Amino acid sequence: MTAPTAAPHGPAGPAGPAGTGPWPGTRPWLIRRLTVLLTVTALTCGALVTAYYGVSRGAADVPGRTVPAMGYVDATSTALRDSLEAAKTALRSPGARTVAAAEGAGEEYRAKINSAFGSLQKANATTVADNGRNILDTTTGQVSSYDYLIEQAARSQADEKLRDAYLQYAESTLKRDRNGVLARLRTVQDEQADVLRAQTTPGWLLQLAWAAALALWAALIRLLADTQVFLRRRFRRRFNGPLAGATLLVAALVPVLLPAALRLQDDLDWARAAARGDASGSTGPEAVRDHMAAAQWLTTVPAGILLAGIVVAALVVIGLQPRIEEYRFARIPQNPGRRIRSFETATVLLALWLVLLSAVGAGDTVRPEHRGRISVLASWTDAEETRFRKVLDAYAAKYHVHVDYQGTTAVREVLLSRLNAGNPPEVAILPSLGEVGTYVGSNTPPRELTPVLKEALGRYGPLWAPRFGGKVYAVAVKADLKSIVWYDPARGQGPRALAARGGGEWCAGMGGDATSGWPGTDWIEDILLQQSGTEAYGKWARGELPWTEGAVPRAWEAFGGIFTKEPAAAALRNDWGQKLLASKQCALQHQASFVRDDRYTGHAAFTSTREVLPGIARGPAASEVSADFATLFAKKGERAGAAEDLMRFLTTEEAQKVWAQVPDDERRKKITTNPGRPFFVTRGAPRPDPGAERVNAAVSTALGGPQPKCLDASDAMPLRMRFAFQHGVLDYLSDPGPEKQRQVLDYLEGVRKELKDAPGAASPRVCE
Repeated sequence: MTAPTAAPHGPAGPAGPAGTGPWPGTRPWLIRRLTVLLTVTALTCGALVTAYYGVSRGAADVPGRTVPAMGYVDATSTALRDSLEAAKTALRSPGARTVAAAEGAGEEYRAKINSAFGSLQKANATTVADNGRNILDTTTGQVSSYDYLIEQAARSQADEKLRDAYLQYAESTLKRDRNGVLARLRTVQDEQADVLRAQTTPGWLLQLAWAAALALWAALIRLLADTQVFLRRRFRRRFNGPLAGATLLVAALVPVLLPAALRLQDDLDWARAAARGDASGSTGPEAVRDHMAAAQWLTTVPAGILLAGIVVAALVVIGLQPRIEEYRFARIPQNPGRRIRSFETATVLLALWLVLLSAVGAGDTVRPEHRGRISVLASWTDAEETRFRKVLDAYAAKYHVHVDYQGTTAVREVLLSRLNAGNPPEVAILPSLGEVGTYVGSNTPPRELTPVLKEALGRYGPLWAPRFGGKVYAVAVKADLKSIVWYDPARGQGPRALAARGGGEWCAGMGGDATSGWPGTDWIEDILLQQSGTEAYGKWARGELPWTEGAVPRAWEAFGGIFTKEPAAAALRNDWGQKLLASKQCALQHQASFVRDDRYTGHAAFTSTREVLPGIARGPAASEVSADFATLFAKKGERAGAAEDLMRFLTTEEAQKVWAQVPDDERRKKITTNPGRPFFVTRGAPRPDPGAERVNAAVSTALGGPQPKCLDASDAMPLRMRFAFQHGVLDYLSDPGPEKQRQVLDYLEGVRKELKDAPGAASPRVCE
């Protein structure tokens, strides 16, 4: 092939002198133009794919997952509300005793609660909320707790006061602010609504993507047209067929894509409105699915854009490569050692372009597992949760691990639900020694901690790192003092004088979700400890002491001497969180140190129970205490390693200092008494300042003092015994007196005998 004749002045410059052929810049210009066209083609198609995908990305997930997930959460909430009304109607209607005996809370209640469980299971499987599964697992456990309370109300139908108390506890479990069942469902729904909004709303980034795509599209058309003009002038040919085809194909892209994108956006807008119930006509997951079914084929358009891009690139190469080859043997000076390999260059660029587009297409479907994430379950909510999250934040910042925290008073139900679902938390902080023992003896035990904590275990006394069969499965990360009575010195009377005026002086409440009744068990445990000493107390906690004779009936009699008819009825109605300084109706409160708020640490004082009730001080002085025990359920892999790091971190002075800090909101309110400060039992743990934190320092001194201490007895009992004890307290308070006491203690003794020979983990010591 010979070089063409010289062309008029054009983009490559004028022709060379006569007889010398074209100026040497023509072939490099063509190669550069090929490179530019391929590059801009790749960028244009990539931008169009990105912009169109920004609209279409939710077209499959919105009707197939997001809206159904929201529908399941709504269905769960509705079924739970209806179930509560059905239970109230069934249990309070004429003839309810007969119905309750045969059907529990009634057929309608059972149908509604089964519907709620079914919808909750589907919501868990489809949730699009970031932390949705963990929240819904927690909610499942709470719903089990709610169902238990309703069934307890049905079993208590013969006792109207007890029945209504259980119904009240169930309603509180369902409707409590922030941490109730319905509040958690709202949290999940809000997160899912945010996801739906992101899937259906064109944000500024998407608008920017469309602007960039249109600008590149126009630039590509301009480049293709300019190349056609250049080739026509240089090579004197009317048009270049492949380039003309590429130009027409590119020009058709946007007129085809824009209507499709607008159609999808209209459907997505309607789906968002339908999910909120704002759309005209029928709404709900089925309506959204039907409405969007006709437009599903539009989600395949990005593949067409990629195919069009490949065709355009191929046409550009086909159109320019022959022109480049015509100049291969032209008299063009070459730099020594340098050759322009046009075909190889085009091939490499095309390959890179294909790799780029493949990555763009696959980027959304390849989602690597996020392994730097663990979940933690504990009983702390509200202010306690806020403090503990500070500790988790410090751990996350140090180890670069995200922590999903779930706080609920229904820890047992939630943990069982998650274990059964195969989604256990990596770390669970259990509020009782008995719960630790239950899981140690189960098919899903926590891990032994000696290989994990090693020398850190040496900082714990035997009470705080209990041994089950010689092995440590839990350590106390936080402790509280229980054998105390709170009073307000400003009222002018001492606590002993106030107590002598009768049970009406006590701020007492028994409500506490599935564990309702535990404040009453604390009363009886403390009385028994002060009356009969640590040895009898330990035997009772281990199930070695009968409930119907000796120390136990004496403690119940003392309890009954305080909670006569009216005080008992008030305690049955109230929640455990009733505050001493918020009520003028009562002046004393038998409650653990975790009841503190800024009014307690600023105005209240406390003293030992035996000082307030001298009649019970028959044995040596001792203190009842409680602890929250951290356990490790993560078995292997990166999550297990991260969970082990958290277990070690919780035992360190670094974590304890963060936990004990005055929160920022308290600083802003100028609260300096640090009311929610936790107490630690490790040697060398930070202690409160006795000047600024008068009450906290007194609690810390009592916890660390030489006086014998015993863990909460009911917390150390097997779960069945503990729940029977809690129910027994509520049953007794519904009609206090010798006859009811006899019935309750006979029932509890029967449970003890049944459990006496039951297999289980070896009981650790509860006193030291």
